[in-house]
Amino acid sequence: MAVNVVMPKLGLTMVSGKIVEWKKNEGEQVSEKEIVMVIETEKVTYEVESPGTGILHIIVAPDVEVPVSDVVGVLAENKGEYDKIVAGGAPAVAAAPAAAAAGPAAASAPTAPAAEAAAAPGERVRISPVAKKIAEDNKLDITKIKGTGPGGRVVREDVEKYLQQAKAAPAAPAEGDRLVKLTGMRKVIARKMLESKVQAAQAYMNNTVDATKIQEYRQILMPYIEKKSGVKITITDLMMKITAAAIEVHPVINTRWTDEGILWIKDVHMGMAMALDEGLIVPVIWNVNKKSLTEIAKERVSLIDRGRKGKLTPDEMKGSTFTLSAMGMYGLEQFTAIINQPENAILGVGTIIDKPVVVNGQIVIRPMMNVTLTYDHRTIDGAKAGMFMATLKSYIENPLLIIAKVD
Repeated sequence: MAVNVVMPKLGLTMVSGKIVEWKKNEGEQVSEKEIVMVIETEKVTYEVESPGTGILHIIVAPDVEVPVSDVVGVLAENKGEYDKIVAGGAPAVAAAPAAAAAGPAAASAPTAPAAEAAAAPGERVRISPVAKKIAEDNKLDITKIKGTGPGGRVVREDVEKYLQQAKAAPAAPAEGDRLVKLTGMRKVIARKMLESKVQAAQAYMNNTVDATKIQEYRQILMPYIEKKSGVKITITDLMMKITAAAIEVHPVINTRWTDEGILWIKDVHMGMAMALDEGLIVPVIWNVNKKSLTEIAKERVSLIDRGRKGKLTPDEMKGSTFTLSAMGMYGLEQFTAIINQPENAILGVGTIIDKPVVVNGQIVIRPMMNVTLTYDHRTIDGAKAGMFMATLKSYIENPLLIIAKVD
């Protein structure tokens, strides 16, 4: 009996998904629990396991938005059943039928324009003198050019069109190079990042802060929290708590630009940029402004663990109002991050480095940390961003009031 492959519901709020790619080709044998397709929700991609064993018939092609529980493919029990399903009028594959029917491998770009119905081997090519001269000057094989002139004659326009296509086609990899096919996640990341740069008026603001006290308080609180909860608090945990407190003082940072107006969001839902081998994901800690350091640390550990195992749901990846991206573990002193749409700002946190600074007229060595704000200037004016950064600096350098509540 045939088994339907449906768009899965991966979270309470998920109503639809988009197929990024089929991992199996049309007519290919698929085993149960084998990865059969990659789908995209609001921000991330997920690998979907096959619900059964059988021969795959693809109904919905990539790049088509599909409601949850809709049938996107069918697994036939045997070849006879597969032939009946295909011949029985199953819904035709939507956009890009050739690539969908042949599977992801068939979608790779050619390195030269298609020859179409050009001259057969050994057949004399009828070509105009002008077209022949252009082809010779560009070292083109005229047998691969389809003629559109009278009697199939190759004319100037045919050669120029072929030449234009050849120049537009990607170059073949040189010896030693390798071409790695884009994954579904990489395609989503590329699209989201480009959309963010195009849609938002991104501006940047940087500050260097003294991390002496934030390090001291971490050392004081770490044994207590670890004994009580089993997790170690990090500078990132402290920065999320402190940043949320600064946002509460400057709520314009916690807004969204919409076509209807600016949406002001009451609570701070902190996106936590996290790198995987496949790319970047942003799980969310909700109501971080109302949570203790212990709660923040425990959620961070849980989200990181689930993210590495690919177990995060769409509900855990959406709804963020502000994102914090920490790169201190890579030794980076300073970097600028791209806004995680539809948010209006993101904070990049660099590593802590001992540096000589002037304090009370004396040169001393202090642990210094760089923080960089990327903000949407459509909503957040430079002065407002500067006020937020000043408050953030004061809280980092004097964190007692922020971190006093740890339970």
